Amino acid sequence: MSRDALINQGKLVYENIKNLDQATLLKDPGGLQPWNGLDFSDFSESYADLLSVLAGIYDNEVLEKAPFNLLHGLNSQLNAAHQHLNAFVANRAQGQFQNAFQHVENLRTHIQQWGFRYEAVVGKDLEERSKLIDDEITKLLSNRGDIEALKKSVSSLIEPAVAGSLSKSFADRKDALHINQNRWFWASSIMAAVSLIATIVIVWSIVGIFSSEVVLAAIGNSKNGVDGVVWSTIGLRVGALLPIYSIFAFSFLQYKKERDLEEEYAHKAAVATSLPNYGSLAVEDGVKDQILSEASKVIFTSPSTKTETKNKEDVIGIGQLNGLLSNIHKLAPKSKE
Repeated sequence: MSRDALINQGKLVYENIKNLDQATLLKDPGGLQPWNGLDFSDFSESYADLLSVLAGIYDNEVLEKAPFNLLHGLNSQLNAAHQHLNAFVANRAQGQFQNAFQHVENLRTHIQQWGFRYEAVVGKDLEERSKLIDDEITKLLSNRGDIEALKKSVSSLIEPAVAGSLSKSFADRKDALHINQNRWFWASSIMAAVSLIATIVIVWSIVGIFSSEVVLAAIGNSKNGVDGVVWSTIGLRVGALLPIYSIFAFSFLQYKKERDLEEEYAHKAAVATSLPNYGSLAVEDGVKDQILSEASKVIFTSPSTKTETKNKEDVIGIGQLNGLLSNIHKLAPKSKE
């Protein structure tokens, strides 16, 4: 008998086992004693597992190159299991239950020992798949150097690009602030000149009032409330200076604010430009991360927030500066080691 005939014979018996009246076979008749400590629920699980393994064996055609003795032995086990399972379907007695359970377990044991269970799970082309996996792993390992070089190249291209983009953004903002700064500078200069001239004029007019003999005589006599009118006039003239000085103070404060912001954005642009250099010089990853973290705080901290917390930052800035200086010493490898 040829190998194909043996395989087809066993497959036919497997189909007969699968086509048994499972509604009756797997229904617990009750009153059955365990077999070797295994009860009816264990029998149901073993039967289901047996069908699953046999389906994998015949669907994956793992028996095509199996030895004759194993094929013959498998068919014998299949026939015995089918015979006793069919007997248990017909007679739901204790003896038939034990015989059926025993032959199901014998068949599962031999399938496990012969290695058919493993091949049924992974398929007959395991060696081909394993070879393909090995080939892919070999390719990955051989290309590892190229991948690392590509990563470094991409990193070297991206980091300066990002740093340059940040630096350009800050530089553009600085230039815009410089224009506003010039405007407020001229505004505050003009208001300073206007304030000076207005002060001179007011003071000169007040001096003129007190130098007038008529006014002095009227104040001395205190007739008809002339002194109150004089002092009211002086107060109005002095009060006229308040709006002028207010506008001057506002213009100067705006000029100072724009100047501080311009210096802040110039500092951010310089730090952003130097980020790739710090990253490439750092030897230790921890030092590199810390330096980049401190630089990021400078870049991404809002200038308005920094102005609001100026007093606190004056204290913290000293510690941050000391930490940054100590990290810079670690950028290059130690020459003594």
